[in-house]
Amino acid sequence: MRGVFVDICFKPVKAVRYGGRRLSLKTIKHDSTDENFRRDAANLIDSARKEVLVIVGDIRAYGFPDLKWAVERARKKGVSVRIYAANPPQHVVNGLLAKGIEVYKGPLMKDHFLIVDSKSFIHSKPHQPVAGQRTREVYMNKPVAARKVVNRFEKLVEKSKPLTKVDWKQDPLWKALQKPLDWKVDTHSSRLDEEFA
Repeated sequence: MRGVFVDICFKPVKAVRYGGRRLSLKTIKHDSTDENFRRDAANLIDSARKEVLVIVGDIRAYGFPDLKWAVERARKKGVSVRIYAANPPQHVVNGLLAKGIEVYKGPLMKDHFLIVDSKSFIHSKPHQPVAGQRTREVYMNKPVAARKVVNRFEKLVEKSKPLTKVDWKQDPLWKALQKPLDWKVDTHSSRLDEEFA
């Protein structure tokens, strides 16, 4: 199927202009858990051969296992992953840096992008902070339009701060180990009566 894409319900989608060129695109349907978006994003990441670039706000989507696993699969294949974020939580940055992913911090961008191999991308438009409400469009095999987004990413990275320090003291597990919850139950094995049948 060349030049025309269908959405999840197999309806033809509109052709729009992006940067002066007419493009066919696929609009990702809204759903309360962002499952449609996550499926399309994971598939796009899985298709990467060289590079994945991401422009986001706080990297919240990385908390979903399907997207995290897609990024990990990409890294195992040797794909370079670079992320520009406005407010990345340190515990997420720790995990990304530990996997060899470059993270940059800078001002908040209204539009978010996921770009793969400088030829395909997802454009996520601004919305209220409610899951499933962001409008997203997938552009497949559109290298001219994708290159414009890559240039935007490169300009943002030039003016941003690279995050290179892993701070495990901000990790939730480390914090929990420092101040374990007291469940008011004696769990020390020397004081437990056990019976074996």
